[in-house]
Amino acid sequence: MQTFTLLAAAFATLNTVTGSPLLSLIARDVCGTAPSASGSQNAIEQPANIQTAAACQSACDANTSCKSFLFGMVDNSIKCMLFSVAANAIPKQSSANLIAYDKACGSVPVVTPTAQNPTGVNSGNTNQGTNQGTNQEANNNNNNQQGANPPAGGKVAARDTCGGAPAGNANQAPINTPANINSVADCLAQCKANPACKSFEFGSSNGGNVCRLFSVPAASAPSPGAGESFQAFDVGCSI
Repeated sequence: MQTFTLLAAAFATLNTVTGSPLLSLIARDVCGTAPSASGSQNAIEQPANIQTAAACQSACDANTSCKSFLFGMVDNSIKCMLFSVAANAIPKQSSANLIAYDKACGSVPVVTPTAQNPTGVNSGNTNQGTNQGTNQEANNNNNNQQGANPPAGGKVAARDTCGGAPAGNANQAPINTPANINSVADCLAQCKANPACKSFEFGSSNGGNVCRLFSVPAASAPSPGAGESFQAFDVGCSI
């Protein structure tokens, strides 16, 4: 009885200090909403040549100080901004096109922003699987496929990897690295045109866009090296 009384007193003290119920301390990840915090928290990094929110998440994964990021198109320029605080602590931005994600979000869009779709969240397919607001829990059941875009008439096969940071054997060599590829969709087209291609990576390496084709599934595609940020896709993905 004395132990219970002490625990109750401790919880009461904690709630008094925080000024809110204990359950409010358990915060959900922010996955695709406009930042609204006050203050002047600055980005710790703004990686170049990032074309999608998923690629921005990969850059965040590669930075040990990164806990969240902003992504979107502002003044016809795609921006990826990394922060050392949780997404709910990112200050309100001057542009509504920049939306916030926590590093741990399980499903992030792979759509390149346009003037008509500056946040990159609208793929024209309601089954895209982006994680926004209260839809997060439902989307967590999407086989952990980051930003997967289901093909017409059905969902992406459970085996397909459609976005997200590759984590396979670093020694796996690409079968081809086509030049002048500047989008995920163009890299997919290159993979489909190569009978030996089973997956591909698209992202940046030392500041430039890179498309790499592989004869193995995306789950075996090599993890990024120093100065690199890649997303991995199986050839069956719909972009």
